[in-house]
Amino acid sequence: MSDTQKNIGEAFAGESQARNRYTFFAEFAEKQGKPKTAALFRATAQAE
Repeated sequence: MSDTQKNIGEAFAGESQARNRYTFFAEFAEKQGKPKTAALFRATAQAE
């Protein structure tokens, strides 16, 4: 595997983890009755 392929794989994994983390936080905020915070986390997740 070339360095480029390795770097792309690592970057993809990092972005995927970040998206999952933001989605989790959005769901948590929604359950806490914070819809604006949830919307912010969802928007951030979509940007990942």
